[in-house]
Amino acid sequence: MTDTLKSMRVKQGLTQKEVAEKLHVTVPTVSSWERGISSPYPRYIPVLADVLNTTRDNIFLLTNNKKLSKIKKNIS
Repeated sequence: MTDTLKSMRVKQGLTQKEVAEKLHVTVPTVSSWERGISSPYPRYIPVLADVLNTTRDNIFLLTNNKKLSKIKKNIS
């Protein structure tokens, strides 16, 4: 299974609320990141990587690959 922000959060045993509190954002913000509606601002990537126990590069790739997939889908 390919990792997603949601699967990584669940692996860490965290709720969206807990992640939101750690990053000082709202639960809808975390939800929109997980659904690929928006991406975290660059300032959140290091903290999100720490919270999800992964690398900054991985967070960046996960959030940008989802956007690229949606763009490709809309072009087809």
